[in-house]
Amino acid sequence: MTYVLGLLIVIVCASAVTAASLFVDRRVSIEVRRRHHEVGNAVFQLIGVMFSVILAFVFSEVWSEYNTAKQAIDSECGALHGAAMIANALPNGAGRPIDQAIFAYTQKVVRAEWPLMAEQRRSLGATDDLRAALETATRLRVRDAGDLANRSEIVSLLAQAHAAREMRVFQLKLGMPQAMWAVLITIALILIAFVVLSGTELPATILFGSTFAVTIAMVLVLVRMLDYPFEGALALGDADFVKLNSELAALLGR
Repeated sequence: MTYVLGLLIVIVCASAVTAASLFVDRRVSIEVRRRHHEVGNAVFQLIGVMFSVILAFVFSEVWSEYNTAKQAIDSECGALHGAAMIANALPNGAGRPIDQAIFAYTQKVVRAEWPLMAEQRRSLGATDDLRAALETATRLRVRDAGDLANRSEIVSLLAQAHAAREMRVFQLKLGMPQAMWAVLITIALILIAFVVLSGTELPATILFGSTFAVTIAMVLVLVRMLDYPFEGALALGDADFVKLNSELAALLGR
């Protein structure tokens, strides 16, 4: 979701509440609205507390998943960088094929996979490149205990990168269930209806109702922006992979 679409949703909500307030003012008498206010106050508070609890839980979960995706990127890049540094330090250029395989993978992620992630898809080519890097490290010839330790460390770091990649890819489609959205929107509409139907003076009803609707709409828009961490206005960028790609290019002399 873009900022423009989010702003449009908020404006539409405020306009709808304004129109609803004008309609209620013309069709419903003040006495009826005053009775709605007296009777509905306790119900409004009860539903409001329930909505607040659900919304707080949803926001906490969405924010946690968003941070999990960011941490997966950091972990993946860190593990790849560590593996490339160790491979580059191997004598007689023995680790150069590993660095080349990692470099090919990071290039594929930046150029091909990241645009696909905005569409909740991943690159099978990038998956193959990472597997090729891991296989290259596994087949690395060892001559002594030091080489064996280096190979084990490289393989371990690449395995960590693979696990982090799987977590990153897992977050692509891990959105909030549609049923949860339906519950949140339904309760929000009920609360807004309480505010509109219980207003006794038109300017105050429009002001309070619009403010209430705008506040709820902004929170729900923010939740939607964070729900899928690789698309929309708050999408996580590929800056870490771009930086890693340039560092690998320097190691390879490109």
